[in-house]
Amino acid sequence: MKAPVAIVFANLKGNLGDFAILHAMLVDLERKRSGHPVHVYSQGFVSVDRARLAAFRKVAPPFELAGTTFTDNHRFQRLRVKIARFFRLRQRYQASRIRSLARNATSDAETFSRYEGVYIAGGAQWTGENSGVSMFATLRAMAAHTDRIFSYPVSVSSSLWKVNTRSGLAADFSHIQAPLIARDSTSEAMLKELGLDAVLGADCVFSLAEIGKRVEATSRGKTLRVLLVVTSQEAVAISGALQRLRSHGISTALLTTCESEDFAVQKPSAEAHGAQFLAPLTWQDTVAEMKASDVVITNRLHGLILASFAGVPVLPLTDRSKVLAVVNDAALPLKISNLAYLNVEIVKEAVERRAEIVTKIADYRDRAQSKLRSPIPDERA
Repeated sequence: MKAPVAIVFANLKGNLGDFAILHAMLVDLERKRSGHPVHVYSQGFVSVDRARLAAFRKVAPPFELAGTTFTDNHRFQRLRVKIARFFRLRQRYQASRIRSLARNATSDAETFSRYEGVYIAGGAQWTGENSGVSMFATLRAMAAHTDRIFSYPVSVSSSLWKVNTRSGLAADFSHIQAPLIARDSTSEAMLKELGLDAVLGADCVFSLAEIGKRVEATSRGKTLRVLLVVTSQEAVAISGALQRLRSHGISTALLTTCESEDFAVQKPSAEAHGAQFLAPLTWQDTVAEMKASDVVITNRLHGLILASFAGVPVLPLTDRSKVLAVVNDAALPLKISNLAYLNVEIVKEAVERRAEIVTKIADYRDRAQSKLRSPIPDERA
């Protein structure tokens, strides 16, 4: 049997965008590392959504859930972080936590020496204090035992500078085999600013386009249907948007791609206004609901990517920088900066300009696919 490979930092808390990232990685590994068993290590600081994991296993290439990556769970951690912030010692405290966790984890991390390759899940998870500590410390601990560490396309933001020194970031990222693949040009520039060998790629979820295109639409009625795939919105904003649309006879549905983040606000709002609340188990189910809609409104990056698979008009909500970047790159003709601007007029305009919008988002998807890069080197002869 061939040596196993490992995927680390898989986020299995129930975010369908992260499951789509893992799906793309598994497909890539199955094609380029055929016959190598795949062991997945999930993020250690978040719980696993068992229902969505079970649904994911049914549609994704096979893998073994081997455990979690390393994290520090000190009972007074939140208090310590607050104190460090108050005294403007965030960088120093972050560095101390990373050193401590890496030192404690190095012995257990020897297990990674047995893998033919260790592949880091793509995304934007390096940012933050708990997530950043866990990931950088785990990376250091693994690097003590193997240099076969690779990464799928990542995003980084300027918030990294707030809690990490640039020298520390450069040293830690250098444990990953070059070149580092960036999901966007801003991340590429930041990584190069650290003196790292970085290249521009694209979100690996774009590699799932053909699978997405084959998904069948769910059944629907004859009424104009608007699907909202939004997050981090206040109940009053959601309720106002639903009320404005439903007063004109438009069928509305709220769909969350991360139930744990959105349920508490969106479920009551949907019930109060007679709208559907949907919490799909898979990203394919999300595409199926998008295909059954006339307009998709989203402020999630992977919401835009999945909408590009569905071939439906998308009306982006640009209150998140990643979505605004796509809107600009794709030259999408319609957008809203706030749910307060969602009304029947702009929905009807999106329907009328369907062909233009669908073409532009499809062109953007195709350009992204042309930029796809895999960190997996060719099999050794």
